[in-house]
Amino acid sequence: MYDVIICGSGPAGMSAALTLKRANLDIMIIEKETPGGKLNIAMQIDNYPGCVENIGADLAIKMYKQTKKFQIPYKFSEVIKIEKRADDTFIVHTKKASYETKKVIWAAGSIAKLLNVRNEKEFVGRGISYCAVCDGSFYSEKEVVVIGSGNSALESALYLARICRKVTIIARGNELHAEEYLIDKVRKNHKIKILENYEITGFDGNQLLEKVCIKHVHDGSTQELFVDGAYIYIGFIPSSVILENFNILDDNKYIKVDNNCETKIKGLYAAGDCISKEIKQIITAVYDGMICASAIIKNI
Repeated sequence: MYDVIICGSGPAGMSAALTLKRANLDIMIIEKETPGGKLNIAMQIDNYPGCVENIGADLAIKMYKQTKKFQIPYKFSEVIKIEKRADDTFIVHTKKASYETKKVIWAAGSIAKLLNVRNEKEFVGRGISYCAVCDGSFYSEKEVVVIGSGNSALESALYLARICRKVTIIARGNELHAEEYLIDKVRKNHKIKILENYEITGFDGNQLLEKVCIKHVHDGSTQELFVDGAYIYIGFIPSSVILENFNILDDNKYIKVDNNCETKIKGLYAAGDCISKEIKQIITAVYDGMICASAIIKNI
């Protein structure tokens, strides 16, 4: 019987784990992929104290090493169900095993949205990616497209412009929805081209991606862009589906929590990008993790 099981090891999960471990509680982290969450796909971090133009993966490694220094145990598997028992304890079921715990912190973050267009899934890993840092080196001196108009899309385009011969940003609207300093950098970069008012209709190629098919949202005209890679940044959806049976999600599937990051289900907490809140940044995720961990320490 663990005191706390933390599902997810992004900034929120690792922050919670460090706070709990310092209080000498018996805890464990369950992670299905790579510790760090979306930090691993962040090109540049310059708004987190102590990080000056750091690549997100570097910060993820530092956080992970810190949890290992405190000897926080990990189980690498996917959580498939969380069950609450009559005595107010929980069973966390994974694909490999099940674990008992007094409290649960759900910190599984969010996942990239799909375009849901022709051949998108077929070319994932064969030209389509959701992580420029992970796969950018494969396209050195080649042409790529970045789909999206927000901060992540523009950050990715700037990163890829250092590596690739040409980067085309495809935006559905007639303006970029990012911070002004990023927009300014992108517009000044001679290797980046911006196509506004276009939507993706599909992807084509043989074994690997060869072209992106686009359509103008106003006049319906179509084009085929011959490229080697495509990076999709159109937003994220919360990883909260398996908690639907607790009736704790808002209309957008984000988890509703109180000031202590506890849901209406006693003992079930949530932290990070999966919760319903206005600002989703690394620093707010770290704060969420510390807040719910502190509440649990007082409770236990």
